[in-house]
Amino acid sequence: MSIDNLKESLQKLHVTLENGAPVDPETRALLQTLDADIQRVLSNNDVALASTAVEVTNDEPSSDLVKQAQKISARLAVRHPHLEPVFRDIADMLTKMGI
Repeated sequence: MSIDNLKESLQKLHVTLENGAPVDPETRALLQTLDADIQRVLSNNDVALASTAVEVTNDEPSSDLVKQAQKISARLAVRHPHLEPVFRDIADMLTKMGI
């Protein structure tokens, strides 16, 4: 999993948010917070992640970002199904990258 793929998926999420059905303010705020957190991690670890992206096994604890992404994904599946597939991809990428 590459950082470029994650950035591309984040961009796709932004486009989907702008062009899709309206999203409630609470969900939009959660998405913006997660996006900012992911951007911060990527800017801090860009080089390290690009060269050492590893798959996370099921016995390793999930990071706070992954937990946050999974929580939002479940919420989107119910309230905003048009966003859920894009967001699920992002959550999966975070898990596989070990972020």
